[in-house]
Amino acid sequence: MTDDPFSLTIPEGWTVETDGDTDDASAQTIYESPDADYRVVVTEFARGLTLYWWVDIFAHADGEWHRREVGFGDSYRDPEKVTAAAQDAVDQLAPTTDGHLQSFADN
Repeated sequence: MTDDPFSLTIPEGWTVETDGDTDDASAQTIYESPDADYRVVVTEFARGLTLYWWVDIFAHADGEWHRREVGFGDSYRDPEKVTAAAQDAVDQLAPTTDGHLQSFADN
């Protein structure tokens, strides 16, 4: 397990991995559910001198990852806002007390 650059509160059993490929213009932090059915991916990238982030949700089905976006595909420039969006995504993917996920994960 890698240190979480966003310090999210992740549910038990979730993993966090940071891919900071220095040959690429972007880096990713991947939060994955214990059963590897869902991922929340925070992608960091720069345009000029400005740093941006995307937060995406991926659902694994039929052997492929299918993207579900948070914030309707908006990019974030404020680190606090991207952290809040990523935390919200992880929270919505965590099972509820009855063991079901929030409905948007299955859209």
